[in-house]
Amino acid sequence: MDLPEIARIRSLLLEATDAIDRARLINATLDVDDRAMLATSLDEISSALHFLQKLYLRNPGGLAEEHAHWTGLAM
Repeated sequence: MDLPEIARIRSLLLEATDAIDRARLINATLDVDDRAMLATSLDEISSALHFLQKLYLRNPGGLAEEHAHWTGLAM
């Protein structure tokens, strides 16, 4: 994998994290029943994204930049 592909993957992971954060903010404005339904889905998506971030950071092929500071999703 070349550097532009690696940078694109990182960019997409960060965009996905931002989208989840925005969805959580919107979810906070919903009524209780709707909030509970959406929160479950957001938690599942967040877990999957967290897994992908871990793969990115730990890939033995060096996908993550050496000593890079990840600013993505905090679980």
